[in-house]
Amino acid sequence: MDNYPPEFILQHVPLMAVFGLGTARDLVEQPTSTTNSVQSSSIIPKSQSRRSSLSAASIPISTRQQLSRTLLALLTAKNQVSVWGPGKNASAAFHIVAVDKNHQFPPRKPMMRPPAHTHHPNMPVAHSSISPLTPGSPVHPDGLIPPIWVRKHREIIPSVVVGFYDLWHHTSSGPIQEKEEVSPVQEPLGTIEPIEREKDNNLAMEINEKRKSLLERGIKFSVVILLRTQNMDKSMDDRAFLKDQTIDERLSYIRKVSGLDARNPFFVLPPSQQGDLHDFVINLQKSLYDHGLNYYREHGKRIKKKRSRLPSPNGNMRPSLSEKPSTSPQPLSIQGWMIRYDYKLATFAEFRQDMETAINYYESAYNLLVDLFAPQSSITLGATGLPIRSRRWTEARILADTISLKICKLNLYIDSPSEALAQLNKHVSTFRNISNTWGIGEDTFEYWAWLSKQYRIFADVLEIATKSGFTIPDPAKISHNTTSSDFRFSISNNPNIGSGINPSMVLQHPGFYYFMAAKYNSLRRKNFLTLEKFMKKEGFETSVLPPQNILEAEQSVDHSTLTIELLTKSYEQFKAQKTGRMTLYMASEIANTYLDAEKYETALKFFERIAKTYRKEHWHTILESILRCSLVCAKELGTWEKVVEYLVELLSDQFSISNQKRIEIHNELMDVLFKMKIANLPELRQVIIDMDEINSFLTCRVQFKDDTTFIGAETLFQITFTTQAESPPIPLQFAFLRFSYNDSYFNHYFRNKKNGEKDNTKLEWVDCKNCLQEDIEGEGLVWVKDVNLNFSKGITKVFEGSIEPKESGDLQLQAVSFGFLTERWKVELHFNLKNTREEHSKRKWLIGDFDSKGEVTKPIYSVLNGTGERTSIKITQKLARLDIQAKHSAPALLDEHYPIELTVVNLEQEEVKAFLNAEIVTDAPSNSIDSEDFITLDPTTNVSNNLKDIDIGVIPAGESVVKIVYVLGKKSSFSRTLQLTVYYASTSSVPSTPFPARGWIEKKEDFRIHFIAPFVFSFNISPQSEIFTTGNSGNSLEWVEKHLLVAKITTTSPWEISISDIDLILLDQANAQTKMEIAASSIEIDNDFQEQELTLMDIKKLNIDIGLLVIQWKRKQQSSVVKDIEIPCTESTMIVPQLIRKKTEISAFIRIPPNPKVGQLFTLIYKIVNWTSSEKKIHVIIEVNDSFVFSGYKQTHFSVPGMGEYCFRVNCFPLIAGKMKLPKVKMVRRGEFEGDEEVVNIISPGYKEGIEEDYFVIFVRPKIEI
Repeated sequence: MDNYPPEFILQHVPLMAVFGLGTARDLVEQPTSTTNSVQSSSIIPKSQSRRSSLSAASIPISTRQQLSRTLLALLTAKNQVSVWGPGKNASAAFHIVAVDKNHQFPPRKPMMRPPAHTHHPNMPVAHSSISPLTPGSPVHPDGLIPPIWVRKHREIIPSVVVGFYDLWHHTSSGPIQEKEEVSPVQEPLGTIEPIEREKDNNLAMEINEKRKSLLERGIKFSVVILLRTQNMDKSMDDRAFLKDQTIDERLSYIRKVSGLDARNPFFVLPPSQQGDLHDFVINLQKSLYDHGLNYYREHGKRIKKKRSRLPSPNGNMRPSLSEKPSTSPQPLSIQGWMIRYDYKLATFAEFRQDMETAINYYESAYNLLVDLFAPQSSITLGATGLPIRSRRWTEARILADTISLKICKLNLYIDSPSEALAQLNKHVSTFRNISNTWGIGEDTFEYWAWLSKQYRIFADVLEIATKSGFTIPDPAKISHNTTSSDFRFSISNNPNIGSGINPSMVLQHPGFYYFMAAKYNSLRRKNFLTLEKFMKKEGFETSVLPPQNILEAEQSVDHSTLTIELLTKSYEQFKAQKTGRMTLYMASEIANTYLDAEKYETALKFFERIAKTYRKEHWHTILESILRCSLVCAKELGTWEKVVEYLVELLSDQFSISNQKRIEIHNELMDVLFKMKIANLPELRQVIIDMDEINSFLTCRVQFKDDTTFIGAETLFQITFTTQAESPPIPLQFAFLRFSYNDSYFNHYFRNKKNGEKDNTKLEWVDCKNCLQEDIEGEGLVWVKDVNLNFSKGITKVFEGSIEPKESGDLQLQAVSFGFLTERWKVELHFNLKNTREEHSKRKWLIGDFDSKGEVTKPIYSVLNGTGERTSIKITQKLARLDIQAKHSAPALLDEHYPIELTVVNLEQEEVKAFLNAEIVTDAPSNSIDSEDFITLDPTTNVSNNLKDIDIGVIPAGESVVKIVYVLGKKSSFSRTLQLTVYYASTSSVPSTPFPARGWIEKKEDFRIHFIAPFVFSFNISPQSEIFTTGNSGNSLEWVEKHLLVAKITTTSPWEISISDIDLILLDQANAQTKMEIAASSIEIDNDFQEQELTLMDIKKLNIDIGLLVIQWKRKQQSSVVKDIEIPCTESTMIVPQLIRKKTEISAFIRIPPNPKVGQLFTLIYKIVNWTSSEKKIHVIIEVNDSFVFSGYKQTHFSVPGMGEYCFRVNCFPLIAGKMKLPKVKMVRRGEFEGDEEVVNIISPGYKEGIEEDYFVIFVRPKIEI
């Protein structure tokens, strides 16, 4: 659309001019902060105006300059300068221009009479400076409509003018602020101050002069009075209140004196926030919108009167060119004036948004204009068409194109897509016929350039329309009567055709028209290149050439770039419509255009991308064309790897090409590989072609005969290759064939037999067994054999081989590759087998009769289980024929060397060489690395928790071997699992590498072993005292504490245990007097123990570590597993609990007399020691029982001096003989305060604390001993 004057194609809306706010230049030069605030308010939608005003309330308008800029920004924020209008449902849209306050609008047209020789009796005499009747006008004397006329009404002459004025106050030159208080004058002007009245009068005169000047042109004038804060003082004093009431009087006076009646809108804008200004601007445009439409309606009436006064065109015939050879310009004909008036009527109708009327007048102007191009006019009889390539001819063509575009656009605007498309078709059809008469028809680049432009601008308008909300109708919901005489709905002359849809009249999305424009632009380039070739010939006729300026302009056009741009636009539109097929087609057209433009690299990228889809969906005809184009690009770019790949794919007979063409492709491939010397090619160029990603002339099918197999068993496979019926046209001889497994040990490499026979056998069996392992350069260690690798068309070759797995797992044939090998090339035709293809055909295995050459004389296939291919096989361990038995005496005891007898029985038919792995695993949830368990073959040594590679030796067939292992469990009594693994191999084929290498057979067994602790320990530690006397021992600072340690050891073993030694290992903190009580009949003590004295030397430590109790023991009776083997004693260790000392202030000791007798009085002496420096008060309570009678008080008290002693005596008389509990004496230390008391613990030598209940027990002898 850039080639047309914008005035002819832009959407027309009413024009409003504003003054008093500055100009657009002031708006551009405003500060950034102001701009940001204006922009933020200008984009507020109407539906949110009230909410927006509240949010903007915090932004005050403090100065007149800022207020002007804000208002101007809001007014011009939505200026309509675009091809598409605001929409049918849009409200009150103006195009607003800001002018200076003193701006003078152009005057009315002058009244003057035209010259006599150009004057028509009924023709209007008033004309403007751009009229064809005005000398110096751009259209004088026979022009039609200049763009400046449209620009005048779009940008210069408004329909409404709005003036913004300030209401005067004392400080009007400064910012808005509080004005000085002046006493009002009551007479004779009422409450209006004299100076205010004078200023208001001057303002009214100024407004009146502006109103009169605009009234002469019929332009509606509106006034907006801007009030300041000073005018609207809201303080509460009387004079300010009186001032508020004067505003209405002043405004009424200004309106009356200025002559503004009710027909002239008059607005008052009080001090407002930004959000309120947005609402004001919207209301202002709504109020003036009808006035603007009336302005253009009056213009339309005036033009319609002028047109009605025009005479008939037949009354003013133009002389033909042959009758009047003069080349002087002729006045504009009546038909030309009709075109002018119709165009103006259409323009004014568009300004007032009457689109149906505008379309009618545009169509009338278009039909009249088209007649001017005809050789003989059908409207003005006898008149000839416009001279070809003349200035007026060019202007008329531009006008015709833009009018047609206007008709199309306005029909879309009013939702009449069929009429819009009909106008496009009409315009194209009309000028195609006219262009042929001009000699610039379909065989010239000019015609195709023009046609491409028409479709492009239509696509541009349609794209803009869809972005603005226009919806392209669904073709399925359109029904046209194809028998209609209207050319828009029918292109058929058959009257028998019923109702239906004419595809040419269904509006498509913009992508279709962009594609048409690109297509016609390609034809433009083609015709221009043809013309250039013609111009290079000698003696060509120059008269047939277009003008030199047109040729030069065409030479500067980059046709390919323009075509690619149009195709790209079309591609994007089709992609948005989710039409995958057309999107690919557009991409292929773009690629072909790049190819024509010799941009081979870009073209190749496009071809490769779209070829994937066509290849996947089997569009072989299209794919063949793409491959040939890709081949051209690859050759030009020198990417010979791509050349080889494209040639290999073109060999496929999926492409419908002749045998001769296929032979040429084959020969070209061989030439590239074997004959052609290519510069800059490295010494060896390796190319891998994925045959599964292209159309291959060769197919590959893989079958393993069995689904599973065993280690060491022979495993058969067959790989079948089949060539197509027509390819290769000439037999191909491959250099090698490679089978690649996921385990490189099984990789096979077959070389082509030298001087191999070339035959036409349709089915051939190739023996691939008995291969030899060789180290091939570039391949590594592989299995090698020489076979026949010649392939001709329509044959099948079955390669049968075998492998011998050496370890369990999944073995997969991952790839099969045929290869060409030359001095410069290594080309591999690669079949990827990692992803198995889904097939439902039954599996077959060739077992027919073969002759000496491998030819199948009688093909017979056996059906295997399953369907599809088998590219992998599961390898499992051969079923081990060994039996592992374990014999032991459960349960096992912790810390002992527990013997287990293992028996390995050979059930194979031959002798085997066997090895043993053993591991002890605990069930405890701990890390096995921290385990203290041991397994060993020798009980005198501890190794680790596992045994590795223990040689069992050779086991003859049907015999067994016995092995004893010892398990030592520590700490926890969790059960253990003995995991045994025996691996073996026949003595005739023992592998050279250790287990778990290939060739070994494995047998695993697990045995559960229950462990228990051999002993249960319990300890008791009781404090003791020295035997004291009642005499005064003197004050001594030495103190000795004695404690009684009692250890009770009980065995839980079902087996008798022999104890060789029990030892208490004391730490450095203690000496010990030990006394052992061993309470279990099954325990034997070999040694006696001597008592030792325990003296605590450090009384500062409260908690003292005593030491370890160590027991040396073993089972008394040997296990049946090891009757003749002496197992040494083992050692169990137990930690003695800590001696926990209590810090006390008072100690009490009791002396109990020995051997009391019934009826004989004895005295209990309690010695109380005060360890502090202060006196302590002791309260004593004695509880009586039935066994004794005592003398004295049941409750008493006494004091113990600081660092002193006190002896308390209780006389007892025994009544009953036997083991009796002494009267219980409770001693309590009481302090000075209530609640400060402590029970004093009483200690007696030889008594265990906490063992007897409640108190001390003694044995009372009877009176008479028996």
